[in-house]
Amino acid sequence: MKGRLVSLVRPTDADYELMAEWLGPNSPAAVLTADTNEFATPQALRQLDESGSIRQFAVRDHDGRTVGTVNHRRSGPAGNFIIGGAIGDPELWRRGLGAEAFDLLLDHLFHSLNAHRAQFTTALYNKSVLRLVTRAGFVLEGILRDFFFLDGAYHHAAVWSLLRHEYYEAVDILTRTSPSFVGLDRVPEEDKAAARDLIRAHLRKPDTETSFRLLLGDAPEPAPSAPNGGGR
Repeated sequence: MKGRLVSLVRPTDADYELMAEWLGPNSPAAVLTADTNEFATPQALRQLDESGSIRQFAVRDHDGRTVGTVNHRRSGPAGNFIIGGAIGDPELWRRGLGAEAFDLLLDHLFHSLNAHRAQFTTALYNKSVLRLVTRAGFVLEGILRDFFFLDGAYHHAAVWSLLRHEYYEAVDILTRTSPSFVGLDRVPEEDKAAARDLIRAHLRKPDTETSFRLLLGDAPEPAPSAPNGGGR
């Protein structure tokens, strides 16, 4: 998954090392995202990822440097996901890297994994994420009181979500209004139409075998009926 600024790729061993560092108790990224966990290890992160419990992606810039991570996990009924992540180095914040990384993640969920709903939670002291999410079309669903603990005090959290139709409404607006917007489809629409034409032409051939024709070919011929008036 590639954007203008970053790409999302499957993590390497070195990426898991960086993720564990970013989730450590002294990491600025972990403090702001409220993901601080002194027990996070590269091995534990890899195990969660490979089991599918929390699917991780490394965020790479166009120089091939890993600058952050985004993740998703399934929650509740089918089609519901919780997302998270961060750009690791504070010097790289506010450059659009994290915003595009989450855009790519949402594209993957809604356009490839048939997601219906994406949700994330942010602390109400994280002004950077709040500034981003209030402009991105997410809906504020509720406040979790005293949810996070930081600097000797409890802080509220906000729960945000984006539904499938809201995502595609945003895509439609971008398609019509932004000349630089690149479509999401992996296979061009004209190629899909050409493929449908090929199968139609194939099915029109009189000698084309299909499962229905094979089934009909295996059926016994109906017995001839007696002519009318053929009784004694």
